[in-house]
Amino acid sequence: MTLTHPSLEDFKAFFRSRSGPGKSARNAKILRHLLAECQTCKDRLAEMGLEGSRLARLVLLPGGESMDKEASSGANAYDYGNAFAKADQAVFALLSPDPAAGASPETLWAELAALPASEQVAKVQSDSRFTTPAVIRDLMDRSHDVRYRDPEEMLRLADLARLAAEACSQKQAGQELRLADLRARAWGHFGNALRVKGRLREAEQALINAESYRKAGTGDPMLRATLLERWTPLRSAQGLYDTAVELAEEAGQTYRELGETHLLASTMVQKAIAYLYAGEPESAIRTLNRAIPLIDHEDDPNLLLAACHNLIHAYVALDRPEQALLLYSEIRTLYREFNDPMILLRAAWQEGQLLRDLGHLRAAETILLNARKGFLERNLAYEAALISLDLAAIYVKLGLSEDLKQTVAAAIPIFRALRVDREALAALLQLQQIAGQEHQALELIRFLTARVKPLPKQPTA
Repeated sequence: MTLTHPSLEDFKAFFRSRSGPGKSARNAKILRHLLAECQTCKDRLAEMGLEGSRLARLVLLPGGESMDKEASSGANAYDYGNAFAKADQAVFALLSPDPAAGASPETLWAELAALPASEQVAKVQSDSRFTTPAVIRDLMDRSHDVRYRDPEEMLRLADLARLAAEACSQKQAGQELRLADLRARAWGHFGNALRVKGRLREAEQALINAESYRKAGTGDPMLRATLLERWTPLRSAQGLYDTAVELAEEAGQTYRELGETHLLASTMVQKAIAYLYAGEPESAIRTLNRAIPLIDHEDDPNLLLAACHNLIHAYVALDRPEQALLLYSEIRTLYREFNDPMILLRAAWQEGQLLRDLGHLRAAETILLNARKGFLERNLAYEAALISLDLAAIYVKLGLSEDLKQTVAAAIPIFRALRVDREALAALLQLQQIAGQEHQALELIRFLTARVKPLPKQPTA
């Protein structure tokens, strides 16, 4: 840093990484120059192409997303004094380090993991050693790590993180605004875990709680974008596909402005999934083909796999099984990098669909039966319902009326658990009666596939 003014490199480092060891003094000097409306610094920001409205977002102005947009396009014309006066407290809160913690999260996790589940809940609510930001973040990380392997454990750990965040004190968080951000993250993670388990009504309430805390926090745009990413798949699961696309685009715009290319790719994959659910596979393919080059395979192989998986699904939806199979063959080595049961189940499901569409019906049947069994064992009714329809299509094409009737009979309680509407349930029952009429039966299956959704479960006690 120069004696009087931050350099361009200082500003770039400030916006790229706003916290961490040894950065507090640099950040404080930069902030003081901006708060003082330093003309030299405004000129340097203009050189970087940072107009006032974008700068307000990057400096984490509280409520920046709803800020008055009357600012002129030039950096010098923007009211920096007003903007940074409002931002001062929030930026100070965000850049402040966590208060010193005691035992490491790993040590405390070992102690917590040795307890029965019910005692773990009591421990994180009553023992202040387990309510520090470091421990709460560790619980969220552990929950995230098992998302494909054990969705039930993902939810349980997310709930512990939420309870610990609620029990966390302002003193432990270091600052009131930081505590609000921490709780927003914990509630957002909990809401996402509920959504994965199909508990959509509870997931929505959890995300509403997260938004409430976020608005009371620092205004961190990264946190806001993260919560938008939580809302996106929930809205898709609720059938609000246009809203899901808009949310993904809004989160992506923030990541684009902040230079977070990989996170931008994540929002594009979510957007493509919404397009697929909405019956727009062409739009999904265009979006995924733009997203895949942005994904860091080494850093997040799961995201690359998700992108390729949904690209294959889009080709299947367009009745282009040969192209889907070619892509599947190319990424089979990628599938082998994973041993998470959920990923392997979804890979098997996709392979069964491809074999079905290519006419290898008996081979597809075997694979899909095993996949359905795996999803049922994990209480994932939505996936099991869709695979039941895939199997029904196979039996219709093979002319196996009895197998079709048995499959439909086994699917009825699954569909009821998803609380499908009466029209969909009537169509399922009708499918049993027209087993010998291939065209009509396949039309009913297409109708049911479009109607079934992971509808919300009742809140648990």
